[in-house]
Amino acid sequence: METMMKAIMLEEHNTAKMREIPIPTYGKDEILIRTKAATVCTSDILDMKHNMFNLSLPIVMGHEAAGVVAAVGENVTELSVGDEVAVHPVMPCYKCASCLTGLSHLCDEMEHLAFNRHGVFAEYFVTRPDCVRKKPSGMSFALASLMEPVCVCIEAINRAQVKSGDRVLIAGDGPFGIMMSRLCASRNPKMIIQTGWNEGRLNQASGKLVTTLNEKKTPDIAKTIMELTDGIGVDAAILCVSNPLAVDLCLEMLRSRGILVIFSALNGKTPVDLLRVHMKELTITGSNNDENFMDDAIRLLSDPELNMNGIVTHELPFEKWEEAFSMAEHATDDCLKVSMIL
Repeated sequence: METMMKAIMLEEHNTAKMREIPIPTYGKDEILIRTKAATVCTSDILDMKHNMFNLSLPIVMGHEAAGVVAAVGENVTELSVGDEVAVHPVMPCYKCASCLTGLSHLCDEMEHLAFNRHGVFAEYFVTRPDCVRKKPSGMSFALASLMEPVCVCIEAINRAQVKSGDRVLIAGDGPFGIMMSRLCASRNPKMIIQTGWNEGRLNQASGKLVTTLNEKKTPDIAKTIMELTDGIGVDAAILCVSNPLAVDLCLEMLRSRGILVIFSALNGKTPVDLLRVHMKELTITGSNNDENFMDDAIRLLSDPELNMNGIVTHELPFEKWEEAFSMAEHATDDCLKVSMIL
């Protein structure tokens, strides 16, 4: 087996380079994965541009991937070399206060690929066997790499308590916004209203339950939403764009005792109309990581009615990573998710 590999390293603020580095070693409770598909997330771009989470650099980037088990530690019995797997980047400790109260996805001592462990934008990476699921034989590696993005969408939808008959507002037409609307459809809501600015992306959210509103073409977005909901407003709103104005729109559109889920992080302080929250008894809740929805995610990715395969709009060779990053950042050719194939 070779000893060196190619990897995309975030070396300093706004500086990523493809380097040749040693293939990582794995412990007795770990597995070595040969990467087959690594998909670019919006947060990868944000990490590179702003390093919001104060990553210790240099570090191998990327946290959405699928691949083949290349080696297993001596204590690993549930996986074998050659198994094809989808990967979740979060590694709880299962010992801290959060883990012991059932909140392992908010682990106080969490390890996370591309945050405090090297990531997946490399020919090989190391993870734990409890953080992967076997890939269905008919599923592409690119689609399987979406397991973790689907997991976190499920968390947000659960936090929004979306159920049959609900009216749901999805604010934002980025990749997660489009995924969110497709996954919400599996809960059989009365309607899904998706707002955004990119006509090409909004077109990809279309479905029998989805009404899309292009904010550039809708003079009064709040009035339009109220008309669509017969003056009632929405039962739940999920914020999928980092825009304070979208927060205000979501709160304004909620019915009494409606729920706003903050899925997209807003850096810094955001003005909130607390009088509206008070008068309508609204709930504002965060959504971060997920409560181990890997099996649910694989099931939903396999559901042809949800067309999750369409979320990966572009596949590029690993060597064209700079083009992949640019497409993901600028929505080139209406890009949702671009997967780098190794």
